[in-house]
Amino acid sequence: MTSAFKLIVFSGLGWMFDAMDVLILSYLLVAASKDLGLDTQARAIVVLANNLGMLIGAILFGRLSDRVGRRPVFMTTLLIYSVATALSAFSRTWPDLAILRLIAGLGLGGELPVVAAYVSESSAPKERGRNVVLLESFWSLGAIAAAAVSLFLFTSIGWRASLLLLGLTAFYVFVIRRTLPESPAWATKAEARLTAELIRRAAVVSAVWFALAFGYYGAFLWLPTILATERGFTEVRTYQFMFYTTLAQLPGYFSAAYLVEKIGRRPTAAAYFLVSALAALLFANSVSSTELFLWALALNFFNLGVWGVIYAYTPELFPTAVRGAAMGIAGSAARVGMIIGPTLYPLIGINAMAVIASLWALAAALVYLLPETRHVQAGDL
Repeated sequence: MTSAFKLIVFSGLGWMFDAMDVLILSYLLVAASKDLGLDTQARAIVVLANNLGMLIGAILFGRLSDRVGRRPVFMTTLLIYSVATALSAFSRTWPDLAILRLIAGLGLGGELPVVAAYVSESSAPKERGRNVVLLESFWSLGAIAAAAVSLFLFTSIGWRASLLLLGLTAFYVFVIRRTLPESPAWATKAEARLTAELIRRAAVVSAVWFALAFGYYGAFLWLPTILATERGFTEVRTYQFMFYTTLAQLPGYFSAAYLVEKIGRRPTAAAYFLVSALAALLFANSVSSTELFLWALALNFFNLGVWGVIYAYTPELFPTAVRGAAMGIAGSAARVGMIIGPTLYPLIGINAMAVIASLWALAAALVYLLPETRHVQAGDL
């Protein structure tokens, strides 16, 4: 196993579990509803606890990774997640589940920015962007796995046994990650402070991350409901639709991994943001099942591709000594978008897609306020 392959796969497996956990939550709340007495308000509290944990974890562990190193932090975050997920299987009331989701969220929120910084720092400049986008592609594997777990494990062995199995499997990834070394860039880092220019970059990047997460969670978490209520899809057709369109995410990542090194971070991000915006508008205005399917494919392809680009681009904009903190700030902005975005559809219905498209178009312009980082040593701009 080559070092680059090992770096991406061992880091990506933890990323995959993060995606599974985030996306499986809605299925879990349905499956555990009767056992835990979950009404609408209780479900909202559990989701809020999860999201707050992720927000706090991004800030806390991002900054901590600058101080003590990337490796001990991403090992700790995965351990927190695996233990909390396994313990969730033994929840007796919905407040038990909410507390454990808050703890699991701490691990989830801390994992993503720290591992992205780690892979970026551990990669050669000519491969750095590609490697981080490939890391982010494990999110799609997690999304596919979440659908599979919900459709097969929840219905066959139940939600408690499923969560216990997920926690134990994540713990196995924690064990095999022990062979990964510390980031060489962090080990030799020089002291740095957030200067005025870096603060400006952090503000712009945070706005981009907010827009990206606001739109992603605002659109994708409501897609099943949109298909059922706006388009009259049955439950089976909805699950099939979501499964097949989700498959478009992987080639979206792979195309972005190629283009970030071929043409650069900014043009790739801008193009993928703009096509995502167009796909959202056309999806909302589709008049047939075929059109819905085609534009959902485009939405999955380009929007998940831009996630990969932004994860690759952000750590390159900051020096090693403050990179974890900067990634944490960006990650926390994404968590705010994650919390607010899903509130849009209940308020204005399918018109939410127009708001999302506008934010993504704005994000396409914002990336040009940042310097291009292709072929440049991270943090040297």
